[in-house]
Amino acid sequence: MNKITAISLSTLTALGAGSAFFTAPASANFGNFMLGAGVGAGSAILINNSQNQRRQRYGFVPPEQEFTRGRQDGFNGAKYDNPRNSNEYTRGFQEGLRMRRG
Repeated sequence: MNKITAISLSTLTALGAGSAFFTAPASANFGNFMLGAGVGAGSAILINNSQNQRRQRYGFVPPEQEFTRGRQDGFNGAKYDNPRNSNEYTRGFQEGLRMRRG
């Protein structure tokens, strides 16, 4: 999802929750509107964080870092975690297992 979509979703959420602004009694208007705006802003933040985490997990990483991460995972007994399907990670993981065995 791109930022425009995230902003659009948060705007729709804010408008949906804030629709009571136009239909509720005057005493509840501002509070309902602020609730809608808060929900919309919170949605945008959650979507943006989700996108950043996905980019970090599946984005490009230099081969040396993949190898090192694989070696550390293998040596420390962590599970095999190769989201980018990297040969360097696999080789590093196997070396880490060999180092762990002694």
